[in-house]
Amino acid sequence: MALTATPARRRIAMGVLLVLAVAGGVIRELAPSPSVLRDLGTLMLVLWLPAVGNFVGYLKGKLPRAAPPPLRFAAGLAFSPHLEVDLERVPLPPDFAATLENDQLGTLLVGRRGFSVRFETPLRAWLQEGEATSMLELLLPESARGHLEAGTAFHLLADAQAVAKGVVRRWV
Repeated sequence: MALTATPARRRIAMGVLLVLAVAGGVIRELAPSPSVLRDLGTLMLVLWLPAVGNFVGYLKGKLPRAAPPPLRFAAGLAFSPHLEVDLERVPLPPDFAATLENDQLGTLLVGRRGFSVRFETPLRAWLQEGEATSMLELLLPESARGHLEAGTAFHLLADAQAVAKGVVRRWV
């Protein structure tokens, strides 16, 4: 049967370790200087280190967590462009545009980083008659600024499908 770590058991373990450390300090103080008993006291005195680590973990759990970043654009929010990009469509499976769930959203993929974006017009329309230059709005522009400089090449994904490749022209 596995032993489950609960807050009560952690407090008991911390108390035991601290009691053993205090006992080690007393033994070390009372034992003659070069002796095995003094070395044993020193060893027991070191047991306060895991207790301190446990206490630091407890305090870390009590700190308030930061709010998670948004995962979607706010509903009804007006389009405000951040990037001007040059896009070139890539070959797509037949009828792919009809299968898009939310056809204004996409992901800019730069290396191993992805940035959520949206088009001003529906992505379906762009896939059929797309302009070479488009404006995009980033969900978190402050996190993308260092990665999407002018001239940066990227891939545009819709759902999990690559639909275009492109280059950043400029920040608006």
